[in-house]
Amino acid sequence: MKPIIPRFLITLISASMFNYAYALEKSTEAEAIALIQKAQEYLKKNGMEKSIQEFNRLDSPFNSLSEMNKKGDLYLFSVDSKGYQAIHGKNPKIPGKVMLDMRDSDGVYIIKDLIKACMESKDGKGWTQYRWPNPVSKEVEVKRGYIEKVAGVDMCLGTGIYK
Repeated sequence: MKPIIPRFLITLISASMFNYAYALEKSTEAEAIALIQKAQEYLKKNGMEKSIQEFNRLDSPFNSLSEMNKKGDLYLFSVDSKGYQAIHGKNPKIPGKVMLDMRDSDGVYIIKDLIKACMESKDGKGWTQYRWPNPVSKEVEVKRGYIEKVAGVDMCLGTGIYK
């Protein structure tokens, strides 16, 4: 007689394997920068209005598991100098709002730091660090946000990696 493994045990083992694999497979700084470069190219080719629509789609290849987002943990967001966010690829409640005073669980002013990294840097780009929910693990994790100025407008595009 063959031993029968209870379904819940199979589910538990599968979930553990996924979590272990995910812990090893998070996007890198280079992948985050590459995603922003692809978004900048898309913007140049398609214009602001079409790009904002695309970048806000939850199923956009910029925001979900795809050839350009191989681990599925990256997504796009934007911020202008006043804290207005036109784009957020994971939370449809954020676009159209001024989020200047948003803080993480440690009290870090996320948007203010992103604005500073983008608008006040010599090259219009930079990294910040804060705590934020990971869209894959659903846990609040340390995130390194990468932000880059969009040429000719008061907007920066960002994404981030989880540590």
